[in-house]
Amino acid sequence: MISARRPLLLAVLLTVACRAGPPGLPAPAAPELPTPGAAPSDTACRIAPGPASKRDTVAVALAEPIDPTHAPSPRNDAERFVFAALYETLIRLDCAGRVLPGLAQSWEAGGDRWTFTLRDDARFWDGAPVTARDVVAAWRARDSAFAQSATVLSDRMIGVRPPAAPFQPLADPALAVTKRAPGGDWPIGTGSHWVSETDAAGVLSAVPVRRGALPVLRVATVPAGRTRDAVDEGSDLVITGDPAVLEYAATRPGFVDVALDWNRTYVLLAPGHPDGLADIRRESLRDAVHLDARPAEWSGGRFWLADLQACGFPTTRDTAVSAPRRQRVVYDQSDRNAADLAARLVGLGTLGNRSAATGLAPAVFAAALRAGGDAAYVLPLRRRVFDVCRAALELPPWSWTGTVEPLLDVRPHALVRRGLPPLQVDWDGTPRISPR
Repeated sequence: MISARRPLLLAVLLTVACRAGPPGLPAPAAPELPTPGAAPSDTACRIAPGPASKRDTVAVALAEPIDPTHAPSPRNDAERFVFAALYETLIRLDCAGRVLPGLAQSWEAGGDRWTFTLRDDARFWDGAPVTARDVVAAWRARDSAFAQSATVLSDRMIGVRPPAAPFQPLADPALAVTKRAPGGDWPIGTGSHWVSETDAAGVLSAVPVRRGALPVLRVATVPAGRTRDAVDEGSDLVITGDPAVLEYAATRPGFVDVALDWNRTYVLLAPGHPDGLADIRRESLRDAVHLDARPAEWSGGRFWLADLQACGFPTTRDTAVSAPRRQRVVYDQSDRNAADLAARLVGLGTLGNRSAATGLAPAVFAAALRAGGDAAYVLPLRRRVFDVCRAALELPPWSWTGTVEPLLDVRPHALVRRGLPPLQVDWDGTPRISPR
């Protein structure tokens, strides 16, 4: 019998390798720890659709499910929006990549250690003060290797060995500070809101911890076919990528359509290194999706999944995918855009004349992706990730040495009712309600 602990042990060992870097190479120089980068008056990442009116409640409509068992690590855009209001990391990154205080009010670099000082007013939802030991305990629960790099210096001070990567991993939601809630689904966080209830209709109510500065958020998950109804039924903020809904909202004078950041990239992921992929004409794929799309772009010369050298992952070929592969280009059949992209790629002969586009149910697709027995897979990935090594561990090991071809970047839009309190956009494209 195979132990259920083995996948967890493998993930921990690979994460340790990720932090250590490839064997035999000199340790890279520690990245510079930046100073806070944006003043409170800065408006570069601010969405303000006209003068804000006082609102005690903001009704939000999102198109994806929200599962409290995932908290604080989101798995879709809806969870990113909600979890950003509930949980905090030591630092935050705004849309321009500038560092902002989170749970830490200040930080400094000295020698081989970064030192963070927690805010005086840092509290859990239940009123208990947040201590340095709470921070390390939360990290240990989700990333034991990262927790090993931390030292408790005092109740409010933490020393951290700089990661080999830049400072972005410290803003990863996976390192948000939480503690277990006795008898509750939602981990207790330190963010601006806490979850008071989810009603019989599935509408989640998030109440501000400090009354007055922020409104109550009432968040409804709306099926894709009913997003337009949310515009008519009193929603103040609707986040969607559906062009039909955006076109309809343009006829409603009470809403402003704001394009958010390019936050996902549809990729073609293939085991091994098939020929012909470099000849893909990305511009010809734009009309194959029903979203605001552009040919994929990425910074630093390579898409993040193709740049994992610092993670120290195994570089030998995965024997699980060494057998002859089925000539299928596989996609999740619940994703209409992946379906149309796969069909277009097959029509262009990207993987040869014998390939066929094949849609699978979500669970079956996930199993097929893990197995790596097909010619290629079309799926969306986050365009920006806080920690490339941690993000890569969410994908099958064969993908670390396979071929990734970014195809299209896509982005959602925020339909914002005029008079809504301002929104701030984070580095990963997530909007959040700002204080009045």
